[in-house]
Amino acid sequence: MRKVLVLAVSCAFAATAFPAGAEELCVSCEEPAATYRCAVEQLSEKMKVGGEIQSEMCTKVLAKKGTHKKCHVVSLPEGGKCDGPERMVNVTDYQRAVSDTGESTYEVGAFEIARRNVHDTWLCVTSMFKDC
Repeated sequence: MRKVLVLAVSCAFAATAFPAGAEELCVSCEEPAATYRCAVEQLSEKMKVGGEIQSEMCTKVLAKKGTHKKCHVVSLPEGGKCDGPERMVNVTDYQRAVSDTGESTYEVGAFEIARRNVHDTWLCVTSMFKDC
């Protein structure tokens, strides 16, 4: 039982922020103006999303979700910091952003469902059951 509790707490800590190795992009949007720090939720260790695909996913999803006219990736000078809220996007978000009907064909796997449940439980417990 103790091992299960330690594992659950470890998973919860890992799920509270951007995952390790998730490359963060600085995205600036227009009309209304906003800046975000965006990362793409990786599908697996073997299949990483990055580069142009990550830029495309972040800009399309943030423009659609934030009802912005246009979004683009901003290059920061070395040591520069992006002053915006964290946003995590995934394949489902992207499919909905580019679809005319807002539908997605991506189905979340069992591991992802378990990770999200552990994350939600951790948020509930750490908020002293206010965010349940």
